[in-house]
Amino acid sequence: MDRRSFLSSLALLGLQGCLLDLEGAERLAAPKKGLRIVPAAFDDNRVCIISDLHTNPEGYQPARLERTVADILKLDPLPRNVIALGDLAYLTGKPAEYARLKEILVPLEAAGIHLTLGMGNHDKRANFAEAFPAYAAASQMKERFVFVVETPRADFIVLDSLQESTSLHKWITPGAIDDAQREWLKDKLATYTDKPVFVMSHHPLPEVGILPLLMECPRCCGYIYGHNHVWNPGWSHVNYRDRDVLRTLCVPSTGHWGDIGFAVLDLEEKQAVAQLKQYEFFFPTPLPEGEAKPAQWTAIEEEHKDAVCHFIYR
Repeated sequence: MDRRSFLSSLALLGLQGCLLDLEGAERLAAPKKGLRIVPAAFDDNRVCIISDLHTNPEGYQPARLERTVADILKLDPLPRNVIALGDLAYLTGKPAEYARLKEILVPLEAAGIHLTLGMGNHDKRANFAEAFPAYAAASQMKERFVFVVETPRADFIVLDSLQESTSLHKWITPGAIDDAQREWLKDKLATYTDKPVFVMSHHPLPEVGILPLLMECPRCCGYIYGHNHVWNPGWSHVNYRDRDVLRTLCVPSTGHWGDIGFAVLDLEEKQAVAQLKQYEFFFPTPLPEGEAKPAQWTAIEEEHKDAVCHFIYR
């Protein structure tokens, strides 16, 4: 049985709360009565954020996503949650792209990590739901895939900013939050009078147009998104008379182009700290063997070394 088949079998058995070390024989032995399984140490206040996976079954992206999955499983402690902020599929949300993604995510599921998969402009809701029916069923809304991830210290609201195109040749559509979702968000944020909450979606805040709603919530402490394939901590404001600002963070792609990596968000008592786990930078594609890396690429990688973003709870 190969590695992928073995991991798939574990997922089907519903293995949770355990970390399997497939590389070190000293940690994973096979005694006469079966495998020895090493219990995983989870931190319920640790969340990993990935985005812009662009799973191309025939491309270079899946190997880079597999690297991300492997490194998440090496974290000590493990995150209880992994949140993906859209563009799960390569370009047009084909069934084969979601099928390949499902294979890659098996080790996270087998380890007992909770996955939340958001929508981006390269996704197709129907094809996603066919491949991930249980994930789709967890949505807070019927027409959009909207999720709430709860942790002890803060919650995460994952919105659906996808505007689907009927053309397979048009996938770069602007992000938007429809009226029904906006009303749902307004009502949901009104319940957060004590516990901190983050709002997330695939697209940047100016495209989805919900900044006033977030600023009106007394405990909303940040907006996190993808789409731009760059690590970019920032902030936003409603007007120049108000001293209150909202922290924002764009997280990189796991392996398509631009900044390549993922974010580890640790929820502390008074703040949350996001740290970039960066692998590389490339554009528009990885370098072929033998070609020298441009100096600008190296400079960008150096600038982002050990980068962090602080969210102070409001």
